[in-house]
Amino acid sequence: MMRYGTYYLQLCDLFSTEDLIEVPLTRLAEEWKITTRYAKKIIQELHKQQIIEWTPGRGRGNLSKLRLLYDKHEVVIGLAKEHVRKRKIQEAFSVIQTHAPEVKENFVDWLSDPSL
Repeated sequence: MMRYGTYYLQLCDLFSTEDLIEVPLTRLAEEWKITTRYAKKIIQELHKQQIIEWTPGRGRGNLSKLRLLYDKHEVVIGLAKEHVRKRKIQEAFSVIQTHAPEVKENFVDWLSDPSL
């Protein structure tokens, strides 16, 4: 998840979770500032990890369908925890500050848990 987690968070900023959204792959590539080919790879990986639902639009004029399966806050905390497990505390707080500062208190509570 960590490798493509920030792309998922950007999707959360663009679209609401659980709604089925029609979106061209080119729009995602533009939003992420990457090539369409790499955007397709990221989408396929997120789909393979069951983080999103993705139905590619086949043929001219048929848009792809996207559904975000996880809440943004869950993903932010999950990414931050992964950083902590790798002893990258600064990166953990950076993810929280950038994408969801409102979960910082919950994360600090988790971080101060002695069973960690």
